[in-house]
Amino acid sequence: MFSQISLLLLLLLCAYTFHRSTCDTNLQLLCNEKDRYALQIFKLGVVNHSNMLPSWSTEQDCCAWKGVHCDNTTGRVTRLDLHQQYLEGEINLSLFQIQFLNYLDLSLNGFTTLSAPSPTNITFSNVHFLDLSFNEDLHFDNLNWLNQLSSLKYLNLSQINLQNETNWLQSMTLHPSLIELRLASCHLTNISPSMKYANFSSLLTLDLSGNHFVSELPYWLFNITTISNIDLSFNLLQGPIPKSLLSLRNLECLKLNDNEINGSIPEWLGQHEQLQYLGLSENLFQGSIPSSIGNVSSLVELGISSNLLSGNLPTSLGQLFNLKSLSIGGESLSGVLHENHFSNLSNLEELVLRASFSFDLASNWTPPFQLKGITLSNANLGPKFPEWIYTQHSLEYLEVPNSNISSVKGDFFWRFVANITQLNLSKNTISADLTNITLKSTILFMDHNYFTGGLPHISANVIYLDLSHNSFYGPISPLFCHKLGKESSLDYLDISSNFLTAGIPDCWEYWKGLSFLFMQNNKLTGGVPQSMASFIDIIILDLSNNSLSGKFLLDLSNLTNLEYINLKGNNLCGDVPTRMPRGMEVMLLGSNQLEGNIPPQLCNLSSLIQLDLSHNKLSGPMPPCFSDIPSLAGAQRTTHYPFQINLYTKGQELEYRDYGLLRTLDLSCNNLSGEIPPQVFSLVQLQTLNLSRNHLTGKISRDIGSMKNLESLDLSSNKLFGEIPTSISSLSFLSFLNLSNNEFTGQIPPGTQLMTFNASSYAENPGLCGTPLPITCTKGSGNVDGSKQHGGSNDDAFETGSLYLGMGVGFAVGFWGLWGSLFLNRTWRQTYTRFLNHVADQIYVFVVVKCNNLRGTR
Repeated sequence: MFSQISLLLLLLLCAYTFHRSTCDTNLQLLCNEKDRYALQIFKLGVVNHSNMLPSWSTEQDCCAWKGVHCDNTTGRVTRLDLHQQYLEGEINLSLFQIQFLNYLDLSLNGFTTLSAPSPTNITFSNVHFLDLSFNEDLHFDNLNWLNQLSSLKYLNLSQINLQNETNWLQSMTLHPSLIELRLASCHLTNISPSMKYANFSSLLTLDLSGNHFVSELPYWLFNITTISNIDLSFNLLQGPIPKSLLSLRNLECLKLNDNEINGSIPEWLGQHEQLQYLGLSENLFQGSIPSSIGNVSSLVELGISSNLLSGNLPTSLGQLFNLKSLSIGGESLSGVLHENHFSNLSNLEELVLRASFSFDLASNWTPPFQLKGITLSNANLGPKFPEWIYTQHSLEYLEVPNSNISSVKGDFFWRFVANITQLNLSKNTISADLTNITLKSTILFMDHNYFTGGLPHISANVIYLDLSHNSFYGPISPLFCHKLGKESSLDYLDISSNFLTAGIPDCWEYWKGLSFLFMQNNKLTGGVPQSMASFIDIIILDLSNNSLSGKFLLDLSNLTNLEYINLKGNNLCGDVPTRMPRGMEVMLLGSNQLEGNIPPQLCNLSSLIQLDLSHNKLSGPMPPCFSDIPSLAGAQRTTHYPFQINLYTKGQELEYRDYGLLRTLDLSCNNLSGEIPPQVFSLVQLQTLNLSRNHLTGKISRDIGSMKNLESLDLSSNKLFGEIPTSISSLSFLSFLNLSNNEFTGQIPPGTQLMTFNASSYAENPGLCGTPLPITCTKGSGNVDGSKQHGGSNDDAFETGSLYLGMGVGFAVGFWGLWGSLFLNRTWRQTYTRFLNHVADQIYVFVVVKCNNLRGTR
């Protein structure tokens, strides 16, 4: 018994001693002082607005700092991982002085500069993993600082600007140990297509997607026999796929989509037995899809599309039993798909067919797969919704736009799609009454159909809903005033181009998160309720082409996100609204009953790029302050929403797919008077200027020549006079011009640009002459009469007066330059007098001699 107790005590003593020894050891393993110093130098250049590095203090062991990993035995820093920490500022490569650092990840931040230490201080040969990707404002002029990374195996510089580094490939070949190289979206242009060999003896993955390579596929690529993953998508690569691709026997992934590769898709691709991912979509391939691809049983993803492909889908694709994603597209592809096209696709999860295929499937056919996603656009599925789709119980998205579907199974269909996240039924001919239907999908495209009845209800989880271009009728209040129980997630709502009536309801308490609201082209009446000013997130608001009336009294100045408002084609009255956010870009108020002057407060909208006040009852002068709007006068905006807009310009209604690229000013069809302020002609970014059908007078300023971006100019039906400035002929982008129905005089300025317009552009100006008018200009035609009529001289008269004035000044300077000098300097005056006397004597002698000779001859 005693011996057992002694043994137990001995064991406890040993355990305690071991524990204390271990604790003491851990206490001694503090961060190396050199490593700490290098980390602190790095931190000095970091801008940390989000305070993501609070632990980086001198009071804590640097091995406990966020993102820092130390070796458990030596205490030396081996890894630094600070990806996606919202850091900015400078990357100081003092980090590479950390002797045992082998892993560095600073990706997904906002660093803008890189500071490299002198070569004598670089000791970073142990680094084998380096990821600086997705620091989008970071750029390198060269990659020389990478030369010391002799152990580098993984390098990712994607989304970093390397456009000045033309020898990037030679720099990369200095790292023969590279296993993975990613340089996606780096603005690279030179892929060295003629280079025969690149020293990548260990490379497995190469990602050069999203650059600007304009060449054929490079030779050196097909000599990297170790490579298994190639991504060259989203470039401008050309030419056919070379047969030398067969030398890459280890190839598992080949992505060449979104290029300009042409020729046929080669039959020998079927010999790549290990290929799992093949992306050939969005190229210029011709001919048919080869059946040999069906032999590549290892394929997991297959994407092929080109508008030049033709023929049917080969039935051999139905043998790809490992296939999970199949995407085929092309405007010229056609044919009938049968059950054997899908017979062995038991693992298929995603089916995308964007072509005019027809389906010949038995009504009771049960597919061998359960899909997560279906896209069958531009197909011939109808007229009934396909029965086999009802067998797919795992669908996350269902897209069947423009597929000739006209009928669905009523409530059964809506119950089936209730749990589908994304539903796209647009551009079919589906006719169904949705009055009592509740839509539950998160994203819904149901536009361009024949849906009828009242607007459907929607659940609180709907984010995107497009019901435009249907036949819905009745009031919109059942949709907006339907009690949801909680605030809606709806961000985008389009109910435009229907037959909706009654007023805009005043119940928006559940819809404050709306960012995009389109209700144009309906029959809505009444005023705009004040509660709509509570849309704190609204970006685009379109209520145009309804029958709204009354004064627009909303104070929208606090809606800081609002960029676009369209109230055209209503019966709104009162003054032009001015309580708008300063970030407003598009303000369309034309075709209403607005009165009064154009308020100068509009000039405070510093981001304004489109202003339409046409077809109203505005009067008074044009404010000269338009030149104070930076976005029209010279500033270039680079961020905007690429949203479609219909705009009256160039004499017709045109559709533009990106309103942010337009700069327009339309004040036509009002009662504006006075002269056009000269400042208007300094709006160098303006593309469309329409001041027609007003009572404007005066001349066109010669500064119009500075409007270098002007494409459409309409000053017709005013009272403008004088000559057309010759500077207008320098507007090289001008494609529409209307100066008719004014009082212009003189010759139409010569110039290639102005000669392209027909006579209607200058009609009803009796004093005009010259091409393209049938009136030939005569000497002095138009000038004198026009000047007398308006009590002033035209441009030519001004130039003539300037010539006479210059002659007079020149004579005076010459006269007093000579006689003033003689008058003031006595010595010069005496010398000049002697010179004149000498000349007179010479002339006298010459005349006398000639006369005497003449007498002797006679």
